[in-house]
Order: sequence, then structure tokens, then C-alpha cells
Amino acid sequence: MTDPRMTPLAEIVRRHRPDREPLVASPTALSRRRALATGATTATALGLAAVGARRLAGARDAAPSLSPASGIAGTTTECATLTPEFTAGPFYVDEALVRRDITDDREGLPLALTINVVDTAACAPLADAAIEIWHCDARGYYSGVSGNSPGSDASAEEIAAAAESMSLRGVQITDAVGAVTFDTIYPGWYRGRTIHIHLQVMVAGEIDAEKTYENGTTVHTGQLFFDDAISDDVFLTDAYANRPEDERTLNDEDGILGDHDDDPPFLVALTQVDPEDIAAGFTGIVTIGVDPGAR
Repeated sequence: MTDPRMTPLAEIVRRHRPDREPLVASPTALSRRRALATGATTATALGLAAVGARRLAGARDAAPSLSPASGIAGTTTECATLTPEFTAGPFYVDEALVRRDITDDREGLPLALTINVVDTAACAPLADAAIEIWHCDARGYYSGVSGNSPGSDASAEEIAAAAESMSLRGVQITDAVGAVTFDTIYPGWYRGRTIHIHLQVMVAGEIDAEKTYENGTTVHTGQLFFDDAISDDVFLTDAYANRPEDERTLNDEDGILGDHDDDPPFLVALTQVDPEDIAAGFTGIVTIGVDPGAR
């Protein structure tokens, strides 16, 4: 049986919604400011943002492609493009546990995030690699650090509470088809950055007695991004609401993502679990290409 994580995305979407064809969100219709002005919503549509299908600068000018060559969910005979590096940022903590569910006590919309990793040199899935991810919570706080400044709505109490937690951080080992799935929440935002998830890929390490991954060699450091229009709908829900909207940064305003506007925009392809109820959350899938021989 074909592993569903390595099945073309269009087929995966059909399985989620067999009564209709997959819906691809129109970038024009999904313009955040236009949607806010007209009251339009995309909560009942599937938000599909094709990785590698279009340049970020033109993300609202052309519909995304679901071609397997774009690296959404390739098979072992398809080769992903080497994914460019992004900064690890200031909030990395080298103590993440090996675990699938990284939510802990954080509130937010559920996100089951599948990451496929392809060895671009061998043109094959990269098995037995460690994938570590970390991201902020619904209010913009990173766990395990004291330097949070998510916005003008930040409080000393929330900053202190975040520093005592290790939520929304975790590591998993890729399976035979180069995939891992994390159970987390849809990330919130903090001032100065668009919505994103950090990740790194490591090889040749080991899991110690404390269930942390040690002595691995990092072969890729990157970030994953989200369609702004889908985020608009997410941020209307309770865990994310009532934040200073004028302090939020969009994809095309993000200084770090803007450095890569000639590269594919590394957007997670999202499927709403219940098309009628955004509170049920999302499944997400993304494929990244790495060179495990990189040092």
C-alpha cells in the first residue's frame, strides 16, 4: 500500500473530502487586506499553499501548482530541490524531547504537521534523520526563554510562564519514507516576524536516556511559513484573538523571508479537518530537500 504521506497532495485532499474536488485557495481572493475589508472568509475552504510553485512576491498573482515536481509530497522517484537555509533565530533551546505531541498545555487550533525529507543527492527519502521543530504559541511566546517580546500586549506574568515551559518544541526521527508527523498547534505571531515554524535536520546522532537527541550533525536549518489569508481566519478564534493587529507582519513584509523572494515560498499545504468548523484544526504537509553530506 502506498504511504499516504508520499502520495500526491491532490489525492490526499480527495481522501479528506471525497465529495468534491480539492479546492485551491485563489491568491487574489486571499489577499488579507481585501478579505478584512470585505468581510470575506476562507474558513470553509481548503487552504492549499503549494511549496515551490510560485515566488513569494507574486504569491497573490498566480494560482499555485499542485505538480509533484513542486515538492509537496513527492514519491521516491521524484527529486526535491535543495531547500535554502534560514536563520535558527534567537529562541532555539537545545533541550527538546523526542516526541510526536509537542502541544503540552498550549491552547490553539490543532495542527498535525507532516514533514517529508528528501535526500537531494540520492534523490530518495531520507530515513533515520532527526527533525527538530520549535515555534511560538498562539499569543506569540516561545517556551524556555525569557526574552519574549511578542507585542505591546505582552505581560510580565506570561513572559515568566513561557520561560518555565518547554512546549511547542520537539524532535522526531524520520521513518523509512523520510517522514515525521508532529501534533502541535497553529503558530501565532510576534512583532517583527511573519507566522513561521523553525526546523532543523540532523543526522548521525543518538537518543539519550533523557529522550533528547544528542551528538547529531545539523545538515539543514530552515523555516516553514503559512498562507496569510488562512492565518487571518485562525486569528479570529479565541486563543489568538484580541491582539494588536497593526503589529502583525505579513509574509511579503517579513525581512527574513524577503531575503528569499527568488526562492520557492516554503508554505505548509493545509487541509481543514472539518470544512465546516475551523476549531477542529488542520493537517499540514511539506517536503524539504536536504543534502545529508553537508557540514
